[in-house]
Amino acid sequence: MTAPRSYWLPSAWALGWTSALGLAFFAIPWPYVDVVNVLRDATSWGWQDSIRNAFSRDVEYRPLFTLGVKAAYQIVGLRLWLYQALVLLQFAAVLALLIWLFRPMSGRRAIAACLALSCVVGLHSTRILFGFWPLNHHSGGLVLLLLATALALDPRTRPRDWIYFPLTLAALLLLESGLLIAPLLAILWWVEAPGTSIRGVLSAVGGFVLYLGIRLGFGTMGGSLGIYTSSGLGFSDVNPESLRNIFEHAPWLFWSYNVVATFLTVLFSEPRAGVYRFVQSLLRGETPLWQWIQVGSSALTTAVVVVALFVARPASGRDRLLLVVGVTLIVFGSALGFLYTRDRIALSAGVGYAVLLYVTIARLLEDDGLRRPEWTRRFAYSVIAVIGVTWIVRSAETFFQLRDTAWDIHVEWTERYAELGGTTQPQADVLLALRTAALRSTPDDPRHDPAWTYALFERRFRPGTDAATRPPDAVADNVARPPSTPFDIRWKPEVDDAARARLEAELGLSEATRVDRDPSGRTWTYRLRQPSRDRVRAIVMSPVVEDTARIDRERFEVEN
Repeated sequence: MTAPRSYWLPSAWALGWTSALGLAFFAIPWPYVDVVNVLRDATSWGWQDSIRNAFSRDVEYRPLFTLGVKAAYQIVGLRLWLYQALVLLQFAAVLALLIWLFRPMSGRRAIAACLALSCVVGLHSTRILFGFWPLNHHSGGLVLLLLATALALDPRTRPRDWIYFPLTLAALLLLESGLLIAPLLAILWWVEAPGTSIRGVLSAVGGFVLYLGIRLGFGTMGGSLGIYTSSGLGFSDVNPESLRNIFEHAPWLFWSYNVVATFLTVLFSEPRAGVYRFVQSLLRGETPLWQWIQVGSSALTTAVVVVALFVARPASGRDRLLLVVGVTLIVFGSALGFLYTRDRIALSAGVGYAVLLYVTIARLLEDDGLRRPEWTRRFAYSVIAVIGVTWIVRSAETFFQLRDTAWDIHVEWTERYAELGGTTQPQADVLLALRTAALRSTPDDPRHDPAWTYALFERRFRPGTDAATRPPDAVADNVARPPSTPFDIRWKPEVDDAARARLEAELGLSEATRVDRDPSGRTWTYRLRQPSRDRVRAIVMSPVVEDTARIDRERFEVEN
């Protein structure tokens, strides 16, 4: 009876954190910046155009997400609580799959599982699991990755390991993290995991090959390995133009920096989105307590994992397989970040880190036969207690981050609405409905929270002031970029002056100049603010744009 009961502690732990975080999460209104453009595409395009757009993208090739948003909107509409419930269920599924992987069959292993779950909840790379656009493809991709891992460790999967083919294909079409499944299964097969055979590995490889065929056949691969977005470098976030100038002749140096930065942010919580913010704060003499907790807890955890795995090797075959899983996710998950750095890219690697932590703590707690002196045993238990407390603190920090997010989004719809272009956008039905829903209630103002929460936790706001600090990923995503070089658009005849002005604001067009050589008067020269492939794609695929000039319509780039 002991083994079944031991599952209750980590299950209750996971349920408790899911419930607590859900309280803060359900207070978040519809995001303006993140959702409006996605839903505009889903509502303005028919299925034929949506499918063409979903399968013709370049670097961020996520057709299942794009089509899933359209299908969800047509089925669910704008019922916010349903989208949020789905996101929270996906988060709960991640924790449940980890418990399934751990299988804590004793009280001590249950404690180790709780500590590992706290690590997952508290890691800064995990916060992306609470985003919704309005679906969350990051958590969806992680669920598929963990499901493939759990199946590979279960001997009952072996007769049906062809299942890895559709699972791998679906994961890849949802998010790039699906690339981890094939190498993970190959390594697990090599170390004789019970749930996969060579057929299972070939099935996963087949899913990858089909994905590659779809992407090469329908997508636009040109420039996929180029520098196309901003990224952290050293002590600042740098726009893509500057990065291209720096690494023009040695892009591999930039890729190497990104991989190492992603690896380090998992092991030491530094750098954040590629920027060494903790080191920078040390140089300025302004290091807050929460940064010491983040970096200190990660450094201590990493040291314990490394030392313990050398001193006390995993005791069981399943622990050895989990060790392989953890190392593989960290190494290959860090490699996923070679194009640019963001905290969210380290999601899979962070989960691998938590798996290693479980194996380590379980072995240290089950110390029978290690013949250690009593003082070393007590010292080990003390270190484990410190690690547990710090990760609980960081898990609580996630709760306050969600509270801050709710208020930040409320400010997007109110104080920053005009600044973000809300008043100049076409007042489409979906925009008006989103704003009405978002303003129906007001979340709690986090600036009134106790002062100690601002010392202990990373926060976006400051008590008693209007100053706000954007999350590292948001800072990197919104680095200012120079406008594009000039290009031409010929509008369709039905576009009058008023409609053209609205479209220019919606598409981010500036410096409008009529082209005199067009006798119809429908061709204009523009520059694009904050140019990106997605913004160029929106121009090319707009139903009211008849033609363009000086735009590469295959690669969705403005020609230089």
